Amino acid sequence: MVSTNKKVRNFIPDDISLSILSKLPLKSLKRFECVCKSWSLLIDNSYFMNKFRNNFLSNLRCCSYYDGSSILLQIGKPNFKDDFYSLSGERFENKVKLDFSNPYANQFNFQIFGVDSVNGILCLHEYDALGEIILLNPATQAFKVLPPSQVESVEVSIPDDARDFVDFYIVSNLHGFGYHRVINDYKIIRYVRFDIESSVEGDEHFEEIIYSNSLGKISLEPLWEIYSLTSNSWRKLDVDMPFSSKCNEGTQVYIDEICHWLCEKDEEDNPAGACLVSFYLSNEVFLITPIPSNLDDCFDVEASWINLARLNECIALISYHEPRTTFHISILGEIGKKESWINLFTIGPLSCVRCPIGVGTKGELFFQRKDEELAWFDLNTQMIEELGYKAGDCCARIIIYKVNILTDGGIVN
Repeated sequence: MVSTNKKVRNFIPDDISLSILSKLPLKSLKRFECVCKSWSLLIDNSYFMNKFRNNFLSNLRCCSYYDGSSILLQIGKPNFKDDFYSLSGERFENKVKLDFSNPYANQFNFQIFGVDSVNGILCLHEYDALGEIILLNPATQAFKVLPPSQVESVEVSIPDDARDFVDFYIVSNLHGFGYHRVINDYKIIRYVRFDIESSVEGDEHFEEIIYSNSLGKISLEPLWEIYSLTSNSWRKLDVDMPFSSKCNEGTQVYIDEICHWLCEKDEEDNPAGACLVSFYLSNEVFLITPIPSNLDDCFDVEASWINLARLNECIALISYHEPRTTFHISILGEIGKKESWINLFTIGPLSCVRCPIGVGTKGELFFQRKDEELAWFDLNTQMIEELGYKAGDCCARIIIYKVNILTDGGIVN
């Protein structure tokens, strides 16, 4: 090498370092905060955050995770005959009505669980009850009706003089649906509880009620269950995780063999308060990420809609605050790290919004306007575009769907 008398800088200029840091994933950025005091305050630097947001949006446009996916628009219709449309293209100009038949349309009103399909498979379930659960591949129309678990065989023996005013229910709430790559298995997680209702306050007959199944007397404590498609069976999970009794549509998301769900802060049995629960399908352990106080007002009455989404490989918490007609988008840098949440975007006021209906692959915010038109907000252009549909008084919903005709993962008619 040719020697030189030029001095080599022993430091990086601030503008260059800020430019580099603004291109990092949030997890890496949060870890660099320990380098020096000025870097620990970057989140409060408006100039830096504008650069970080711009890079975040640029990465959204080229994110490959959802390549080949389309937007599934569901518009509610009477008698469970909902209309389904596939929306694709840069501006969702490609619209195709789908023959999306519900194999149990005449038996129960199904809900699509979660915010997207898993390898082209959708999980359908009867809302807020211990009803049918179905795995469905819309591309091949192959479906699998899940078998009951031992819990569902519980029988209740009620004294004759109490039968007129004591009711017994088994209620389950789905919390997760995902795929374990190593063993090529689909999994479903649910929380099961036993509800006893009496029309007589302070009824003493509860102590006389005997609950049993094929194994004899059982405990009436709530429990977690997990289903395996490979074994086609349910089994009890020996975990004590925070749960959600509401399980609102869109408050669960599956990312890379981890099922995530939101828990409200008003659950009496959830001392963790408002939090994100992440359940690892590989080893069946979980982590809790508290929602910081500057974000958890999304669980208050002023937030009429809450959704989880996957943005740039990050978990995004998106809420709509009706009184202020604003959307808030926060992302999580690292699971289990409360301090790694940052509030990335505040959008609005958007006075035309009647109710949100979902989030797209690039962070598009879909909603129904007050004039009943369905529309979406583009984070990049900051513009509102119409979809060309009216929902009227019917419910509408957005789900991310990727066609899979190669395999049904063991799902057969």
